[in-house]
Order: sequence, then C-alpha cells, then structure tokens
Amino acid sequence: MSDNPFIKRPIDIANDEIRNLKKEIFKLKSEITTIKTHINPMRDEYLKKKADEEEKDKEIVVVENKSWFW
Repeated sequence: MSDNPFIKRPIDIANDEIRNLKKEIFKLKSEITTIKTHINPMRDEYLKKKADEEEKDKEIVVVENKSWFW
C-alpha cells in the first residue's frame, strides 16, 4: 500500500462503519427505552381494567329456566 494519507485502507473503512453502527445502536436503544416508559403506564392501566372486568364477570349469575312455556 502507498503512504498516501488520502487513500483509506479497508480496515479504516471497516472501523468507520463499526463506529456508525454503534451510534445507531445507541440511538435505537434510547428510543426503545423511551417507548417502554410510555407503554408501561398504559399496559398497567389495561391490566387493571381487565382484572376489574373479570371480577365483574365472576359476579354475574346465569340462570337457565327449563320450563316448557319459555
């Protein structure tokens, strides 16, 4: 290889790509964390609502009338 400082070696190109990928991974990790913090309260509210509905369903009594005139 020549000692020309303007020519990039393949290892330098690979290192630049690795740095760019690391930056992108950190950005995505940050976005996932932000989304997770927004979703958790909604999920908790949904689970609470679902539990309340299940409790109400348990309270309902179904009576079957087997009389012939109904």
